[in-house]
Amino acid sequence: MLRASLISMIALGVVAQEPAKAPAPAPAPVQAQAPAQAAAPKPQVPAPKSQAPAPKPEEVVLAKVGGEPITEADFQAAFRLLNQQEQMQILMIQGGKEEFVKRMAESKLLAVKAKRMGLDQTPAFHQAVERTKDDLLAREYLAKESEALQKKLAVSDDDVKAFYEKHKDRFKQPELASVRHILVSVKREGEEKGLSEAAAKAKIAKIQAELKKGAKFDALAKKYSDDPGSKENGGLYEDADPSTWVPEFGAAARTQPIGKVGAPVKTQFGYHLVKVESRKPAREVPFEEAKQVAEQGAQRERQAAIWNELMDSLRKEIPFELTKPSPSEAPAPKAPAAPKAEDPKVAPQAAPKEGEAPKGGAR
Repeated sequence: MLRASLISMIALGVVAQEPAKAPAPAPAPVQAQAPAQAAAPKPQVPAPKSQAPAPKPEEVVLAKVGGEPITEADFQAAFRLLNQQEQMQILMIQGGKEEFVKRMAESKLLAVKAKRMGLDQTPAFHQAVERTKDDLLAREYLAKESEALQKKLAVSDDDVKAFYEKHKDRFKQPELASVRHILVSVKREGEEKGLSEAAAKAKIAKIQAELKKGAKFDALAKKYSDDPGSKENGGLYEDADPSTWVPEFGAAARTQPIGKVGAPVKTQFGYHLVKVESRKPAREVPFEEAKQVAEQGAQRERQAAIWNELMDSLRKEIPFELTKPSPSEAPAPKAPAAPKAEDPKVAPQAAPKEGEAPKGGAR
């Protein structure tokens, strides 16, 4: 990620800490002269003394740890490495700078202790220092070039529109369905707990009988459903993409008459009673609705392009090579982890609601 310019924020941080200047001395009052008397000479107002020059940041000591000072210059150097949000928090929150200096002092306290233990003399520490130097130098370079890079990163409305037109497939919303269901799970092979096939069918029949007597579907879902993802919501999955569900359940969501409870649907999880509440046809999300997501995508695309452009220019100037270890040097691949048992109670992910960006949007 290319860093935003820090220069103005640093200046703001310094200005925020400047002491208030002493007000200029008020002029001496003019006294009324007595009649028929000679005017008395005006008192001489001494010239104000010149202000002493402000101390340099490296001369202002904010804390001492083990006899080593932490100066204003140290604070400003650490402040520069923060992102803009963190900088604003320090500047805007009362006591933010003091808290940050305290954290710096505590970090130095740990460092002093580590030095006394000789931890700064280990090979691993020296390697880490060299890596840190590279990171800091890279940040310094990006900060120096920040203004020029920021100008290149700006995207216009035309750029956002062009991104939308180029990636229209990312802004297609699939068919959506709002469905309530009651799941009666069936014990699967190798499991001890759960209902048998016959017991599950009997429970489904009992629920169907209660529905015929006028019981509310959502109330029965809360009472009987084995799906924790929708149970407390009356079995509801709202505006979801049926293609994300197991085929049998998805087919029922697409084809079952709206508002009616269909015949039990058998899936790998058990038996479902399904009630389709509504369906929305697939559509292409219009630009104005997708503009915010398209803008984010255009910015990321521009950012990647500028970064690659910067890297290409540097590689032309500086030798650069990525090497792969020989097969004998490469570490042996780890055996893949055993897949976790699928949770039969986990229902498919809901699709984006109308007005939201669809799945697979700009990244």
